[in-house]
Amino acid sequence: MGTLPWLVETGGRLTVTQSLGLATAGFAQTLRELFSARQTISHEESKRQSARVSKARKELAKVLVTQRERVLDRQGQAVLNHTARTYLFGAALVSDEAFSRINHTVAVVAALAHDDGLIHPSKAGDCFTGDSATEARIMLNQLGAPKGSVDLARAAVISHFQPNLPNNSGVEAEMIALGASADVMGIGLKKIDSALQREIWDEWPDLGFISQVRVLLKGERSRAPRTRPGVLALSGMPYLLRSSR
Repeated sequence: MGTLPWLVETGGRLTVTQSLGLATAGFAQTLRELFSARQTISHEESKRQSARVSKARKELAKVLVTQRERVLDRQGQAVLNHTARTYLFGAALVSDEAFSRINHTVAVVAALAHDDGLIHPSKAGDCFTGDSATEARIMLNQLGAPKGSVDLARAAVISHFQPNLPNNSGVEAEMIALGASADVMGIGLKKIDSALQREIWDEWPDLGFISQVRVLLKGERSRAPRTRPGVLALSGMPYLLRSSR
């Protein structure tokens, strides 16, 4: 579940067993975060997070030179800001070792494209991540990226909408999944330095994103009820999102 071959074969539709497992895992993940204590972040870890995010900002800016207008036209400012926070929160949450192995063009494009299909789904019943993966491919082709980079980005986009990533997922997929969970559900925010969080939100403000994504997720309950977004929406995800900022 959550791989490109699986998506091609099934359209992202889950079996009953997969649906029950996903809903259980998603609810458990949310409860763990809700009842976990805020972690004490050491000065050294705070510096490491800041250093990773500083580098990530530069990588994000490089891609946005050519892709900002496309994302704005297709997704709007609030979702663009969400995609930027996804990438930057992901940078804060991955380890230094993982960060050193990330293809940042791939990770930036995966972040920018990961919700495109939620706004522009092409086929009723299919998982929107397939359309998001197509958008990632288009953007990377515009950037002249090789096929291997395109495949990495598509894999990261397709896998991000589940609590547990598929086996052998790349570091780009880990970064996008962590960042998206932090920005939508609040999962992992307790591990990020509070001053760094404020910087990111000041730079890329919410602009009502949580209200917008709640409506979009509720729509997945009828548009694609057997997919991961549909199942999680049916099991209460729209009511478990983080607070608006």
